[in-house]
Amino acid sequence: HIDFYASQAEDRLAGDRTAQRLVGWALRRVWRPVGSGVVPALETRFVVDHLFGGEEGMAVARRIDRRIDRLPGLQGLRLIEHAASGRRPPAAVRHLPVLAA
Repeated sequence: HIDFYASQAEDRLAGDRTAQRLVGWALRRVWRPVGSGVVPALETRFVVDHLFGGEEGMAVARRIDRRIDRLPGLQGLRLIEHAASGRRPPAAVRHLPVLAA
């Protein structure tokens, strides 16, 4: 399932600088964790902390980010790590409160 979407993204981004810039911009500015616009921010923060909390969770976040890094033009976004850590998040996830551990 994820391999299909990853291969589609790679095919569509390969060699298309306009698409790479547009997708990179959208991910930095618009992307939010699933549910962010539907449930209260504290609930979204709870789920993000549950999934990516601690060293093991952060390792998973970094693994997902490395997969995104392999897509043409999307290197270094660190979307999941930023959302998980609550530090220096991209503009789209700044509204999520950081819960004390």
